[in-house]
Amino acid sequence: MATATLISLEEFERLDTGDEKAELLRGELIHVPPAISRHMKICRELFLRLHGEVESLRIAKPDLQVGEAYIEMGYLLSTEPRSWLQPDVSVTHRDQAEGRYYLGAPLMVFEVVSDSDTAARMEGKVAAYLATGAAEVWVIYPDTGHAWVHYSSRTARLETDAITSDLLPGAAIPLSALLQ
Repeated sequence: MATATLISLEEFERLDTGDEKAELLRGELIHVPPAISRHMKICRELFLRLHGEVESLRIAKPDLQVGEAYIEMGYLLSTEPRSWLQPDVSVTHRDQAEGRYYLGAPLMVFEVVSDSDTAARMEGKVAAYLATGAAEVWVIYPDTGHAWVHYSSRTARLETDAITSDLLPGAAIPLSALLQ
């Protein structure tokens, strides 16, 4: 069984990863290979649709806890050892604290599973997001056309039709439109 060498956030921030994307999950450095075009097209389409829904809701219902939609935004999670994750798409909490990065998990996380993702690593990321303030974590599986939605209550549900959420009242983003 292989063991990972843990590094601090300070060491992570000093790394020269070149063009390679990297994340830090509970002190473990995660090298992320370049995203393939299908992955990025799904992320872009999800971001554009989600951004439109979020902005409409922020105007129509300013009391909602919805912040802003982002693609590949960095979040510093308060777990020990520290985690710095960059979900594919995210929605912040309204008035979410920030410094160099957003602090704590976003309100909603959307991870699009790629060939390089492992079940163990994805489960670790879901747990880290939920433990540090995410209300929902969507794990989207392009090859099978479904998503698992994980909630802060530690429950989960399978979704095969659309991205819908009580956090985004009235919004519906068909999975088929993202995954075509």
